[in-house]
Amino acid sequence: MKMSEIIEKSSEKVKAQMEFWFFGFFSKEKSDFNGTEIFTLFDLIPESEKSEFIKKVELKKNEIPVLVLKISESEFIINSTHKFVLLDSSKTEFIEYSEFDWHNGFKAFATSREDGISVKQNGHFADFRIRKTNGEIITRKIPTGEPGFAFWNVTKKCELIGRKYKITE
Repeated sequence: MKMSEIIEKSSEKVKAQMEFWFFGFFSKEKSDFNGTEIFTLFDLIPESEKSEFIKKVELKKNEIPVLVLKISESEFIINSTHKFVLLDSSKTEFIEYSEFDWHNGFKAFATSREDGISVKQNGHFADFRIRKTNGEIITRKIPTGEPGFAFWNVTKKCELIGRKYKITE
């Protein structure tokens, strides 16, 4: 197979691939998560939250929400089988995986700052940059520490979905 070949995959297979990346990062299984984690599986969050998100994410017919990063009570990043959905109380922004180039990561990646806070420490927030294929940079404050690095490492692979996969029904 040539590197430039497009692979047809169902949304269910893409979901399974994303979950594989998620579990691989944490070296855990689904039973080790309960949906209350800052970065977790969409399937595990409470039904009431799922239905609120579904109203806002404008899913395509064969699109499945897979991962959710909780930034605050009103801000989330949802990764579906097709796109990033950046939600906050005032707007919803979408980045299709075909438009996603890579993560530029935390803006000030340093092991120590003047205030003594590191992006490696849990419990803080730092600017995180998502680069689109047109060069545009989308910046969001996301949790630092394990949740932020898990989001970074798991979702950077979504570039493959946009570049290599054709999602079928």
